[in-house]
Amino acid sequence: MEKGKIVKSVAGFYDVKSFEDKETYRVRGSGKLRLLDMKPIVGDNVEFEREGLIHHILGRKNFFIRPKIANVDQAIVVMSLVEPEFSSQLVDKFLIIIENKNVEPIIVLTKKDLTTTSKINFYKDQGYKVFEINYEENTGFDGLKDIFRHKTSFFVGQTGVGKTTLINYLAKTNFETQAISKALNRGKHTTREVSLINFNGGEIIDTPGFSSIEFDLTIDEMPTAFKSFKEASVLCKFRSCKHYHERIEDCEVKRRVQQGIIKEERYENYKSFLKRMLEPLF
Repeated sequence: MEKGKIVKSVAGFYDVKSFEDKETYRVRGSGKLRLLDMKPIVGDNVEFEREGLIHHILGRKNFFIRPKIANVDQAIVVMSLVEPEFSSQLVDKFLIIIENKNVEPIIVLTKKDLTTTSKINFYKDQGYKVFEINYEENTGFDGLKDIFRHKTSFFVGQTGVGKTTLINYLAKTNFETQAISKALNRGKHTTREVSLINFNGGEIIDTPGFSSIEFDLTIDEMPTAFKSFKEASVLCKFRSCKHYHERIEDCEVKRRVQQGIIKEERYENYKSFLKRMLEPLF
């Protein structure tokens, strides 16, 4: 039995890259895993037999339901400033899901060449790593390639924001990236396969047709999902504080919003997410 990492999943088969010889082996999941209702996913570290079966899934540091991926270090949130129109609510939807899984979000704002609007300081002020890029003037790219080194990353962003353009720009003539480009553009109704590909000194998870993340948070997870809310929550009067109906003197999140430490816009987005979750209960 040896250990390796799942780098591709397709039609019930898994390509596992061995930690020992760095070779890739195509295997299936064992009946024991099926009985335990444990399904291997791309990014999983596993124990397997060459030319045989995956017998054990090693502990995951995180995983996403959609796309089905595990052990991610960072998520590259790609959003356009225009065309499609920028939406802070959509950014916060991505960020709250990503941060809840202890994955670092990196924000890349595209199409700066089409507008004078800037959002870079808005997110930098909240402690995020942000790049605002302009292809025409070739600005905003400093350090962007370096973020991938020794990291497992995936890209997320609504259709049309420039995910494929960005990947191709960063990789230049990388053949594997051309495959990612085709995969991202092949539409939602084709066969889905997820792959882990070497990219700029790290790995990128290719998730074809992927433009959203499954909103799988519970009501109890919401108040501490954003990193800034989690830090503030320890000073709330009640451990069960939802930062919603509570009085401002009892809620540190509300106090920080009032002080401008937490952005009002973010707090309003949070309330809209929470309200949608609470409504079915009443």
